[in-house]
Amino acid sequence: MPAILDVQAANFIGNLCDAERQDGFLSVKFTRQQFEEMASHVGVIIAAAEGGLAGYLCASSCEFNQSFPLLAAMMRQFNAMDYRGRSLASSRVFIYGPVCIDRSYRGQGLLRGLYETLLQEVVGRYDIGVAFVAGDNPHSLRVHMDGLGMTHVGEFTFSGKQYRILAFDVRSGNGNGAASKPTAEEP
Repeated sequence: MPAILDVQAANFIGNLCDAERQDGFLSVKFTRQQFEEMASHVGVIIAAAEGGLAGYLCASSCEFNQSFPLLAAMMRQFNAMDYRGRSLASSRVFIYGPVCIDRSYRGQGLLRGLYETLLQEVVGRYDIGVAFVAGDNPHSLRVHMDGLGMTHVGEFTFSGKQYRILAFDVRSGNGNGAASKPTAEEP
């Protein structure tokens, strides 16, 4: 858990200069207890390398995320959104993220491995995964849409900042066939 907090701190928007933000950033900061709770709700998947943490991917229930104003604002949009003809509000949805790959390990396919492991873990429990990406984080948007095959399903504004909502199908266990797409550089 300390390694997850270290990677989070090194990639949190408030700790990065403008040039560093161009390679992606985290918009929300979680405590150790919150990471542990996410792990108990859906999961926290890690990639270890050279005795350290190369990256992590978290997934959590909508119920867990209601206590975070930013995420609650996103989930209020679910009634007006659908994905592949299914209402988000009436589907078994989980929240994907945060996800972060340590800068020294980006571009090596770690995100793809974390994502595919997540899909295996949630098949049968959930229908749709939902993520959000800050409008000023085009790197992360490209990675998730082009690299993993997530679909843009809506937008919302929180504290004057624009966010995009992405969705992906987990019922088939392959996230829209994303495994056949080329790997994009990871956030």
